[in-house]
Amino acid sequence: MILNKLLLKSFGKFQNREIVLKEGINVVYGENESGKSTMHTFLRAMFFGLRRMRGKASRTDTYTRYKPWGENARYEGILWFTCGEKRFRLERDFSVPQSPATLFCETDGELLSVADGDLDMLLGNISETVFQNTVFVPQAKSRTEEGLYTELRDYLADFQGTGDIRFNLEGAEEILKGRKKFWEQKEKEEQQKKEQEETRIRYKIQHEQAEMENLEENLKSLEKNSGMLKGQTAKLERAEREAEKQKKSSRRFQTIWRIWTVFLAVIAMLGIGNRISFAVMAFLLCLLLAAGAGLWFYEKRQTFTEDAGRENAENYARIRERQKVLLESQRERVTRLENLEEEYRELRRNNEALLRIRKEIRSITLAMQKLQEAAKRMQGFTGGILTRKMSEAISGITGGKYRQVVLDKNFQIYLDTEETCLELHQVSYGTAEQVYLSLRMACREILCREEELPLVLDETFAMYDRRRLLETLKYISQRNSQVILFSCNKREIEILGEAGITFHCIEL
Repeated sequence: MILNKLLLKSFGKFQNREIVLKEGINVVYGENESGKSTMHTFLRAMFFGLRRMRGKASRTDTYTRYKPWGENARYEGILWFTCGEKRFRLERDFSVPQSPATLFCETDGELLSVADGDLDMLLGNISETVFQNTVFVPQAKSRTEEGLYTELRDYLADFQGTGDIRFNLEGAEEILKGRKKFWEQKEKEEQQKKEQEETRIRYKIQHEQAEMENLEENLKSLEKNSGMLKGQTAKLERAEREAEKQKKSSRRFQTIWRIWTVFLAVIAMLGIGNRISFAVMAFLLCLLLAAGAGLWFYEKRQTFTEDAGRENAENYARIRERQKVLLESQRERVTRLENLEEEYRELRRNNEALLRIRKEIRSITLAMQKLQEAAKRMQGFTGGILTRKMSEAISGITGGKYRQVVLDKNFQIYLDTEETCLELHQVSYGTAEQVYLSLRMACREILCREEELPLVLDETFAMYDRRRLLETLKYISQRNSQVILFSCNKREIEILGEAGITFHCIEL
């Protein structure tokens, strides 16, 4: 891809400012606050748009920072570029954040769709993260940002096979973690459900056992009372039988007693008429009263004995009926208790749902282990590719002073001096910046394989000495079809001229 022309219709301080770019090195020179960073941001915004933050963050975000200075300006721009042998025009209106861009192929006269991915295809299907960490270097930000390693690792996941297939390891790991968390939650719920069911059945068993104990106590009490009543009833029955035997003989006695009583009454009445002595009369009256009282007492005693026998018999019958009911209830509770105990044992044995869930968890855990093993193997492969390309880049940038870069398992960078490995904090700031630039160049070769994009640098070489700047400019001019270099001093222009490197200068 070659950028041909920019038209900043309304962007930051610029109004209808046209910039023509060419192949090779383009040096955009201007003093501080001349608009270099504005133009640098414009390039990224044309390709990926401008996101507007929310709340307080929106006051200082990139969208607000580069709003047009004019009151009624529309906040828009146009970019012309060539991709392959076709020329394209990309238009954006930033007035509404995230508004769609218009992409037009001037060669074919065809209106393309940014929403359907036509622009992404022209950019080689790279993400904004890759763009900002490879070919697009902001001011004083040679160091790569968070996210580059993930993009690099995902891209190279199956690089050995095709060099083209992307596999998102982190995405796959997140999916597995999510599935594992889901099944762990299911296991917890199933375990709680099982425990609650077991507790419910245990409570029922305990309740039935308590009821059984009460039934047994009641049956024992009824049996005791039944025995007592049975004994009393037996005695009464014997008394009744004796009384029945005596009834026959006592009937004659009662008849005689009644006759005797009547006789005494008649004698007494006759005696009164014949004026018998008072003593005899008193004696006869006493005999009459005694005979009547004896007859009344005898009849009462017989009635009491019969009533007591009947009452005992009725109580005994009620107790026996109650015993029968309790025994029937006891048999039912025994059956219910046996069923509950069997259900409880079956529930304790039935772990099918839990076993299935735990099998899923074990499978996911195994898959995560295999994924991590694959990630480690891939990391070694990825590190090997990146190390080789970084070493080539740092050797070219430093003119051969440093030839080897070492990456550890965590992708920490070291410089091999053939005597020792230096961490970046042990070298000069300028050398560290060169290492990070070499990292960008290496990642660019790996991640931007489908389409070579222009290298856009904003004040990247401020800490370089003249010798390393010359070596770096030579290296990037040989490795890039187009370079856009923003600078506030003329050192790059002078060195390019002295080295005889062709370049195009734009002065702001």
